[in-house]
Order: sequence, then structure tokens, then C-alpha cells
Amino acid sequence: MVKFTFVVCTEPYKYQGVESMLNLAQATLARGHEIGMIFLYGSGVMNLKKDLSTGTDTRNVPARLQEFVTSNKIKLVGCTTWIGLCGLKECDFIEGGHEEGLGDLATAAKASDKVVFFGSGN
Repeated sequence: MVKFTFVVCTEPYKYQGVESMLNLAQATLARGHEIGMIFLYGSGVMNLKKDLSTGTDTRNVPARLQEFVTSNKIKLVGCTTWIGLCGLKECDFIEGGHEEGLGDLATAAKASDKVVFFGSGN
């Protein structure tokens, strides 16, 4: 069994980083592997925001993320610094989301066999 940490560095709708991560995460669990943490960094912290207005014809990425982490009991955290820079408060978070620092990411990475980053590629 392999233990993974996933890091998402992009917001919900500009790129498909979080959706790609969710697809890989589902496949990872289906193969019997473990996900120690999903860490949201940079503009990726916007995936924590529960009240995004998506209309009726757009998928609700934060809701999909919430459903995944709560049903699989996976730790979901956003970078404290970026949460502050984006003006988010913990009351704005989807269920299962928390705020932690880069030290917590370092601890998770050390405890993992693989760390996979999802970003814009820029």
C-alpha cells in the first residue's frame, strides 16, 4: 500500500486541478492505497469556499470535494497564509475543511510515500 499526499494549487474553475486530483484520488483509494492529506495552496484555497454560486449548468467543485473528503474521512486543509490573503474565514469552509500551515504539509509529506502536485503548469 502506498500513502499519498495531494497538493492542489489552482482555484475551482480556471483549471481542472482539483477535479483531476479527485479523479486520481478515487482511483488511488479503489486500488487500496491511502491518502494522508489533501492540501490546498495558493489560489487552491478557494476550493474550500462553500457558497460559490455556480448556477444550474456548472458543476459544483467544492461540493464534490466536500462529498469526497467527508465520505472517505480524508484530511482536507488549506494554507493559513493563503486563506488570510484571500479573505476566507473558517465559517466559509465546506464541511471537512480546516486551516493549517506549511509545517503541517511538511509533516504529511514526510509521512507519505508520494506527494503529487496539481497546478496550472505556469
